[in-house]
Amino acid sequence: MKKEIRKLRDSFLYALRGLALCIRGERNFRVHMMAALYVTLFAVLGQASATQAAILCVCFGLTMGAELMNTAVERLCDKHASGYDMLVRDAKDIAAAAVFVCALACVAVGVCVFVSGGVLLCALRCMAAHRWVLAALAVSVPAAWWFIFRYGRIQ
Repeated sequence: MKKEIRKLRDSFLYALRGLALCIRGERNFRVHMMAALYVTLFAVLGQASATQAAILCVCFGLTMGAELMNTAVERLCDKHASGYDMLVRDAKDIAAAAVFVCALACVAVGVCVFVSGGVLLCALRCMAAHRWVLAALAVSVPAAWWFIFRYGRIQ
């Protein structure tokens, strides 16, 4: 029993290590993380329903999961390719296309939730009524920019 618990704990630690590697090494993953953060912020400000929030969470998970798989495919291809290989190029392009398709689907869901669902208008009203929210949002943008483009490059 103790060995099974250790194996389970180790599997979670390996998954967290993989997540940390992707956060540190993949700019596009950090882009998805920041997009999820800001979409979540606007959903809270816009008082999105529980169903709308759940749909957004599924979108975040699918897109970030696809990005993680894309990174795994790219690293495996880079490891096993010796020189230029058209099949490796195709595999990497197809994996990137999977992320792109997920991201497009998320944009479509976002339009439905925020525009058709009225969440964006409610969020904008909240920011107009509480200027400090807008100020906090403006202050967070340089930090997000740094996280996306600079984090992981300093070693």
